[in-house]
Amino acid sequence: MEQFQAVASTKKGFCLDPRTKLLLMAIVATAEFLYAHTAFMIAVALIPFVLLLINRQYKTALIFFVLFTTGLVVQAVQNSIQFPMVLNMLIVLLVGLVLRLFPAFMMGAYFLKSTTASECVASLGRMHIGRQITIPLSVLFRFLPTMQEESASIKDAMRMREVQFGTQKFWNNPVALIEYRFIPLMISVVKIGEDLSAAALTRGLDNPIRRTNITQIGFTHYDVITLLITSTMLGFTFYI
Repeated sequence: MEQFQAVASTKKGFCLDPRTKLLLMAIVATAEFLYAHTAFMIAVALIPFVLLLINRQYKTALIFFVLFTTGLVVQAVQNSIQFPMVLNMLIVLLVGLVLRLFPAFMMGAYFLKSTTASECVASLGRMHIGRQITIPLSVLFRFLPTMQEESASIKDAMRMREVQFGTQKFWNNPVALIEYRFIPLMISVVKIGEDLSAAALTRGLDNPIRRTNITQIGFTHYDVITLLITSTMLGFTFYI
């Protein structure tokens, strides 16, 4: 009994319910296409940026801050500088990608990093979502970290054999870099997907009977405060 209590212990500190994270992700993904005012776009971008900082994803937050700030600066000076047509189209495409889509991508990065597979499955079960969505998502949560580990292992193996960009072996046969990197990764990805799918079925995720879960989820004051701050900030900047 003590073991179950240890596993089911709640997280301490700032912790949002997975359903709140999904709601914030939907708000960010939708809001960026509703209004093109600079203050509103900054307010939307602040949501994933602050959440990444709270979750200690400092590197991801820094990259997002640099890219988003650069996009705002380029958008501000774009009309005052005459670029060639092709270059101008490329700049518009990249700026639109950064300003419109990156906040939603960053919310996805925060959701994947801060949410465990058990929490995701439990929250989706509370929302009465079918197993056609629950099982693939549970596999995805375990698939991405495993794929990153496999990619890092392949990269280390290539470094030991001096098959990397800039070495003599690379200049002798540049195609080998792609061959030695992506073919083992593709094989590993297929094998990992099959293993995780089998593990999900072994855990009984496809059982038609309603599953129990010892993972404790629920709305707290953190969810209420986060949603209030988000709605107030977006509403204020929308009507500026």
